Amino acid sequence: MPWRAAPRAALSSPLTLLVSIATTLLLGFVVAAAVLHSSSAGSAALAYQQDRMCPHAVHPSLVGKDDQPLSSAISMSSKSPLSAVYTRIGRPDFNGLATYGRFGYRPEALSHLTVLEGGGTGLWVPKTIATAAHVRVGDRLTGSPLVVSAIYADLAHPVSGWWCSEAQTVVPNPLGGDGDSTSVIWVPQISDLASLPPDFSSRASVSLRFPVEPVSTLAEAEALRDKGNALLTSLQLPLTRTDGLSSAITAARTSERNVSSALLPLVIISVLVGLAGVGTVTVQWAQRRHSELRLLWVRGASPLSLGFRGVLELGLPLVAGGLLGLLAARLLLPLYGPGVVLAAGTLWVALGFVLAVVVASLTVTVLVACWRVHRTFQRRARSWRLAVVPWELVVAGLAVLAWVRLSRNGLGPALKSGDLPRIDVAALTFPLLVVLAAALLGVRLLRWSLVWSHRVQWWRVPAAQLALRRLAAAAGPVTGVLLVGVLAVGTIAVGSSVAGAQQSALDSKSGVFVGANSTVQVSQDVALGRVTLPSSLQGTTTLVGLSTGALIVDPATFTDAAVVDDASSVRSLLSGLHRTGEIAPALRIGRAANKEIQIAGLPLLKPVAALPSFPKLGTRGYVLSRESVPSAEQVGSWHLWSSLPLSALTSSLQAAGISYTNVADRARVLDGLPFLTVEWTFGFVAAIGFVLAVVAAVALLLAIEVRRRQNAVSGALSTRMGMRPSVLWSSHLLEVGALALLAVTIGAVASFVSTGFAVPRLDPAPWLNPAPMLPNLVPLLGSMVLCGALVVVVAAWLALRGVRTARMGELLR
Repeated sequence: MPWRAAPRAALSSPLTLLVSIATTLLLGFVVAAAVLHSSSAGSAALAYQQDRMCPHAVHPSLVGKDDQPLSSAISMSSKSPLSAVYTRIGRPDFNGLATYGRFGYRPEALSHLTVLEGGGTGLWVPKTIATAAHVRVGDRLTGSPLVVSAIYADLAHPVSGWWCSEAQTVVPNPLGGDGDSTSVIWVPQISDLASLPPDFSSRASVSLRFPVEPVSTLAEAEALRDKGNALLTSLQLPLTRTDGLSSAITAARTSERNVSSALLPLVIISVLVGLAGVGTVTVQWAQRRHSELRLLWVRGASPLSLGFRGVLELGLPLVAGGLLGLLAARLLLPLYGPGVVLAAGTLWVALGFVLAVVVASLTVTVLVACWRVHRTFQRRARSWRLAVVPWELVVAGLAVLAWVRLSRNGLGPALKSGDLPRIDVAALTFPLLVVLAAALLGVRLLRWSLVWSHRVQWWRVPAAQLALRRLAAAAGPVTGVLLVGVLAVGTIAVGSSVAGAQQSALDSKSGVFVGANSTVQVSQDVALGRVTLPSSLQGTTTLVGLSTGALIVDPATFTDAAVVDDASSVRSLLSGLHRTGEIAPALRIGRAANKEIQIAGLPLLKPVAALPSFPKLGTRGYVLSRESVPSAEQVGSWHLWSSLPLSALTSSLQAAGISYTNVADRARVLDGLPFLTVEWTFGFVAAIGFVLAVVAAVALLLAIEVRRRQNAVSGALSTRMGMRPSVLWSSHLLEVGALALLAVTIGAVASFVSTGFAVPRLDPAPWLNPAPMLPNLVPLLGSMVLCGALVVVVAAWLALRGVRTARMGELLR
């Protein structure tokens, strides 16, 4: 029976079978990839936040600052597996020469210190206190039985992860006032704190940490947070609760929600396009099965039953394609997703969406087949073509509305620093809508051109004339391939451009915010020349003074370390800042007033040149030469800027014995999650573009394969009539190459123009300069042209294959 044999009958049309599987494979891939991408974005955001947190601060903690009796602090410390107790700052006396210091205990602290002299289980004294108080190994603490057994190197920024949560207490500020902060003298056992002199037993601070392994998913993080807060509540201790994990979870949830909402319109459009492809496959199936469907209709089968006849034949390939799409999305997650960690149950959610689009595909198959049968055998419907609707104007109108939203709000409403942007989905779609409008306009112009192409007479160039006639003979497939090709090129370019712009924006904004790759604050002795910088920092470091609204620089070395776009022009401007009288020449930065100005501690400044922005100052302030400052003591603070990583800079300073504080690292100074959220969103847009590129390439190759017999007949007859094989080869290259060139040109121009307008507005941190800028697009365009050329060569080779293998007698028959 035809109904029972329907699934097996699909094997008689392997091309239809292949196209059906490929269509739902791409549908399944898009919806499954969107689900997996959103889940991995949440996990990646959580991992990013945890990487910026102290490892021991992931679990909620309890902290008390110098407001607990020492005995109570010791008792509280037993409630935590990793606690720390610190006495108040006093003046411990070892040899009658007292200096500021404090005592502390933390389990395993001694194993995380660098011993300079001695060892054992007595008091461990930091090098600074030992030097100031002339402490030696074996000295006894006055008023206590405790004896010094080791001298260790003071802890300094940046500290290791084990000390990170205690950095505010254990790392002294060498530039602060006496008694404000100090290094810690460590005792080997917590009971030794009770043996300290009475001056240190009045008040103490305590921290209770609960080390845990890093969590991978948001569900695990929420469970850890709830369990940790419940534990802290049960302890009922009069300490301050610190919960950095809650803010990390909130930021990760917001990032996941932003990515999901931004991807939703793109996924919906992709699904609609995929379902239209399923409908096209169904129409082709109905045309191929016309005789059989007519016979069944004559025998009494209804259009609805014949529609289900299409499901019996195409249903299994559609289901298989959807499941293969899910499998492909999971396997390719490392290539398009921000991470590989998925929340529990994400694959089941993705499977549910895949099954939903498979059911939708089957429904479309039934409805299209039913409509086709009804129109063919029961009633001739009045012809009404969707092509006459000016879709490009409709899409262009939507693009204008998106631009209005984008120009007014950027990514979303203005937020304070540190918050994630509430992404405006309508504004985010502007560059994609421009690409879609350009694609529709290009398709309409191409269709009109092919309609009038029969008037063209290029027989002096037979290769071009034959290529044009073949294009006109297959106007439908040609315009379809062009539409998908333009969308593929445009979405790849938009996604890659915006994602690259976000990366460069984060890097440039952090560079302007810090000024260099790393900075530290140093004492005035460095500016006065009393302390000489080590030779290892020569050529990579510069000394910069900072006063309110002004930056004092060394013109000779400033560009060696500072982050500037055009080092030679900046160096030239700075070298001209020579003071000749009471007035000091200065650079006016951005919106600063163009008049003489007096800043406390500095001479009268007169702007002589201007720059739109400058490191550290942003878009407002003044820059003057160091030689224009009469007294270094009058400058607010002095900093070392370096092009070296922070660890290399601080290591050199520690080796030279130079004190510093207020370190800043360009790589960690800004929270990059707002930038990463936009980057991940448009990274998925680029991934969809690659999928569309595969669709366009496969559609082109399938169109060539479908016309294989036509190409074989025309090509064989042409060669028999004297056409050289090289001319035939050139003809097919021109045919396919023109189509590929149109797709690349329209897609690239539309995407580059739209992203050129959109990228400066897609700024997650508009209060920081500079605004995002387009990255270098030449490599991207070159790779597109190269891949397009490869597809063109393969398509032309497929077209000529039938000509070379054709048998003339069989063709004539």
